[in-house]
Amino acid sequence: MKKLLFLAVPALLMSCGPKQYTINGVAGADFEGKQAFLTNAEGVTVDSCVVTEGAFTFTGMVEDQSMYTVNVEKARANVMLQNGANVTIDLNERPANVSDNGGLNDIYNELISNVNVAAQAINLKRDSLMKAGVTPQEVRAAIEGDINAVYELYHEAIRQNKDNFVGAVVAGMVANQFYGTLEEMDSVIAMVKYASQIKGIKAHYEQLQTMEATKEGKMFVDFTGVDAEGKESKLSDYVGKGKYVLVDFWASWCGPCKGEIPHLKELHNKFNGEKFTVLGINVMDQEARFKAAMEEEGINYPQIVIPNGNKDNACELYGIQGIPQIILFGPDGVIVKRDLRGEAMKALVEEHGGRNLAAVSANVDFIVAGDNMGPAKRQKAEKLGIKILTLEEFLAMISDTPQIETEASASDTHNTNDAVQGTLF
Repeated sequence: MKKLLFLAVPALLMSCGPKQYTINGVAGADFEGKQAFLTNAEGVTVDSCVVTEGAFTFTGMVEDQSMYTVNVEKARANVMLQNGANVTIDLNERPANVSDNGGLNDIYNELISNVNVAAQAINLKRDSLMKAGVTPQEVRAAIEGDINAVYELYHEAIRQNKDNFVGAVVAGMVANQFYGTLEEMDSVIAMVKYASQIKGIKAHYEQLQTMEATKEGKMFVDFTGVDAEGKESKLSDYVGKGKYVLVDFWASWCGPCKGEIPHLKELHNKFNGEKFTVLGINVMDQEARFKAAMEEEGINYPQIVIPNGNKDNACELYGIQGIPQIILFGPDGVIVKRDLRGEAMKALVEEHGGRNLAAVSANVDFIVAGDNMGPAKRQKAEKLGIKILTLEEFLAMISDTPQIETEASASDTHNTNDAVQGTLF
């Protein structure tokens, strides 16, 4: 009896050790006899088998929790895998159904299900309000709490699963929306165990590093493309040459981009000269569509075209996630302001202590007059003794102001209560 007990101990110990994972998959008749592959996060195939009678199986051991991919020809499924997991995959579903008896994949599936339900409710509420004639601003206010509740689902999922792979996957899903600084990303990576393994997190971190290098107050980063005629052209051909340059990253297929073109044309027509110019950067586009858009929109300011696959990817260099992206560069090449919209020159006036007013009054200290200033407004300005500046005089005035060099000084100017008031025509 003692001998039998002695032999049973090692067996008991072995049963408490690591267990292999099992993946049982089903696939349609079209996949019969086809090869099924199990691939790790680095794209390396770690196992393969043949679909037989509509089924396939993978078993094995993994070093740690990670994301894997199962694919049979064009059908594929992502699966979070760890030792001891018993996973089932149905490739007949679109997307493929992945479950694991309450394991990592089921935890993730529950989150996505809850988010989808909440999102559908928000969409129904939004549509109902819009049909009732509620303004977009009011709609946004009405659903803001619901949107925040969805965000909290993600945050809670990350907190609850910070020590397993689910937390890392979810953090990667929302990185672009939730973590806007390197400090925030460092905090997430420190808190969530597997975050550093997630490609989305790595990519977002690199993008934030890029944005840090091209934020307001930083010197421009050069890139190369071609002009509208196909000749080599660089950003440095325009930027850092002693004038303000308003640079618009755009594409012909981008509706919001086209919405900004009239503003850019207006600014170019009014202010283009020795001290200011507008420059378009065409990205992620096709040559024929770009040229057609140039003609259809009547674009009359210079362009740099960045061909697809260009090694000097302008969007990557400036950490641009979406277009349009409009950036103002100073005469010395320093980035003055990003994310500009609409009448950007008016924003420039405000940035340097002015305020754009629609009417001439005794409260105005000066007027920047373009070619289209009406005679009545000019007469009123002269009657009130208001100084009338040309664009060149105004730009010369602000170019001598050191406040544009840094974010801090720009902020100080913005907060000044007794800022000089001007109007722009």
